Amino acid sequence: MKKIILIMAVLMMGILSCGKKEETKGNSENKAGEEKVLRVGLNAVFAPFEYIEDGEIKGFDIDLINEISKNLGYKLEIIDQSFDGLIPALKAGKIDLIISGMSATEERKKSVDFTDEYFMSTQVYLRKKGNSQVNSIESLSGKRIGVQLGTIQEIEAKSIQGAIVVPNESTVNVIMELNSGKIDAIILENIVALEYMKKNPELEIFFEKKLDAGMAIAFDKDKHPDLVKKFNEEIKKMKENGKYDELLNKYGLKY
Repeated sequence: MKKIILIMAVLMMGILSCGKKEETKGNSENKAGEEKVLRVGLNAVFAPFEYIEDGEIKGFDIDLINEISKNLGYKLEIIDQSFDGLIPALKAGKIDLIISGMSATEERKKSVDFTDEYFMSTQVYLRKKGNSQVNSIESLSGKRIGVQLGTIQEIEAKSIQGAIVVPNESTVNVIMELNSGKIDAIILENIVALEYMKKNPELEIFFEKKLDAGMAIAFDKDKHPDLVKKFNEEIKKMKENGKYDELLNKYGLKY
């Protein structure tokens, strides 16, 4: 009797074991068939690169990343957050990449891997029209300069001797503070500045300088070398097949 019970127990264990193997195999097959998703981090207050219109995030960067992801077979999940939190979110694994008009500076390259640069611009200084006291870099000593938190413009402002740097999470708020006289000047990327100046004609540019680095897409350091390579190939293809120029024309970036 004991032998019969023992044989039955062994048979049951074998059946259960086979069932678990089949279940694991099924889960593996489901995962293999799932859609590839990339979580894209950005800060949608940077027109014409990314901005919100009619409740939808639009812009040059959005069209660019949509074209690349489509060609590589990825579905996108867009995550809009503060600019200064983008790299920390990337390092924490909360997003897979950043496309937010981010300049590929040497300092940032210590933390992230950038694709090839896809847009080169200049940096401009704005004031309210008629404010003759602000007319050069040297004149900003003792003056309040507004910048968006975590940007290269914040770094630029901090390098100006005697300037009082006033960072803010939102570019819109920085513009409002300049209009209200709470700050004396602001620093912005020139295309973005021109976009804001359309709605704020009382502002004007009083100084402009070249940037050391262009805009690029960021991935976590040493985590996705193959994906960076594929993105570079797609950016190159877009420049060769005319898609890139189409986007430049669409957003008024060809100059």
